[in-house]
Amino acid sequence: MHVIYIHQHFCTNEGSGGTRSYDVSRHLVTMGHRVTIVCGVLDIGGLPKIPWYKLFARYHMDGFDVIVCKVLYSNAHRFLRRLWSFCWFAVLASVASLFVRGADVVFATHTPLTAGIPGFVASRLKRLPFVFEVRDLWPESDIISGNLKEGMFTRCIEALEVFLYAKADKILLVSPGFEKRLLERGYPAAKLRTILLGADGDIFRELHPSASFRAKHGLDGKTVAVYTGVHGRANGLDYILDAAACLRDRGDIRFVLVGDGMEKPRLVLRARELNLGNIIFVDYVPKTELPGILAVCDIGLMILANVGERPVTPNKIFDYMFSGLPAAVNFPGPTAEMVCAEETGAFVDPERPETLAAHVQYWAEHTDEMKAMGERARSLAFAKYDRRRIAEQLASTFEEVRVAWQARRCSAHG
Repeated sequence: MHVIYIHQHFCTNEGSGGTRSYDVSRHLVTMGHRVTIVCGVLDIGGLPKIPWYKLFARYHMDGFDVIVCKVLYSNAHRFLRRLWSFCWFAVLASVASLFVRGADVVFATHTPLTAGIPGFVASRLKRLPFVFEVRDLWPESDIISGNLKEGMFTRCIEALEVFLYAKADKILLVSPGFEKRLLERGYPAAKLRTILLGADGDIFRELHPSASFRAKHGLDGKTVAVYTGVHGRANGLDYILDAAACLRDRGDIRFVLVGDGMEKPRLVLRARELNLGNIIFVDYVPKTELPGILAVCDIGLMILANVGERPVTPNKIFDYMFSGLPAAVNFPGPTAEMVCAEETGAFVDPERPETLAAHVQYWAEHTDEMKAMGERARSLAFAKYDRRRIAEQLASTFEEVRVAWQARRCSAHG
């Protein structure tokens, strides 16, 4: 089976973004399938730069092909620049997909929602089934978080969302909370399937703590709570700073924030103004370096701005689990339910950062309990959330959709 896999924000292990598309593509190839990725240029994606005079570049890596469209995207971009990036990618990816020969299924994943446009175009013009993966309920989540206001623009986005969901032969969700929400909105259960993001167990299989990272940041003998990912408004990282302020007198506890985003300069300034010597800011690191850094840490922080229940299951929860870290989750929803049910972490009150401080302090003083929780998380991660399993679930879905689509075509021409 040959899959056209459209993902604007594709990232390799040489980059520092999410690598799920890269990981499952490698595993699909080892299972005997072909994969052609169609992507844009993510500033932290780890792909080679495209010459200025080309709109497309083609690479072959780890057994699969990658067609890169010359569309730059960065989390540091302002709204209009991001919107232009989304629209231009939709155009170029539609063109690029048409030149992929011998495909059996088109698989598009968002964010952004506009990645579904080339998925639909390619599926119709090439007469192939269309599978659409939803990684966020856009624009609903941005309206709830305050990043977008309801109006003509959001109504246009909602219309595109409804159109793409209707045209997809199968809708994949990366969180059970998303599936629950779409069922509430009236979508048929038979059209939906949840396949979690998971993580690449291979890079976490042998954990070697980064001695250089530990020495550089003075982490010897410390209990370290780590956050990895975007530093944006929707992430609500002031919550971590407020928790750190509660523990400023604990010389044995450190909070490490790894990543970047529009809010980072302000957060660094605020930490300095509050004289928080227990906060350490670290720039993005390549995915290959992340396991060594997480192996130096003790607690994973799953933090989002407080806007009520969140149906998300972000990929970093799985990075923490594979690294043997218990997680503190401050947003109600499936992620908090998962860590509590599996006893791999705790829910902390999103309105009271002192509850995060209390949990971090408790774990620092009960290290055996903390380590046992982390070991349980690591064991469950390899048993349930390895991307080899994710790739198997995707392959079975693609095959199911392909067979059903062929049966419909035969019936129509019967």
